[in-house]
Amino acid sequence: MKAKIIVIGDAPLVMGFKLAGIEDTVQAGEKTIQAELEKALANKDFGIIVTNEYMLGMIDWRLRKKLDSVAYPVVIPMPDYSGKSAEGDEIRNLIKRALGFDLGAKKQEKS
Repeated sequence: MKAKIIVIGDAPLVMGFKLAGIEDTVQAGEKTIQAELEKALANKDFGIIVTNEYMLGMIDWRLRKKLDSVAYPVVIPMPDYSGKSAEGDEIRNLIKRALGFDLGAKKQEKS
């Protein structure tokens, strides 16, 4: 079974991913982001959750701790349309955490 991508966020984020062909999108606001993230986490079909970095900062600390500790699904915080990122892991680090190894690491040659 293929894991799906879901995008949860404000109108610009959701519209951008819809235009890119992502079908599973949910437009959420500051009051609904927590509930939408919890629904997505409960749905085992989703392997990647893309959300606004700004909105991610508004969720309850318990959900934030859960998101930081789970390896699946991978939660990818996206900076807002200004392009500035306050925190957030690099995608490579998120993938490493999900898989347990670094796909981009250089292979060591045997001597």
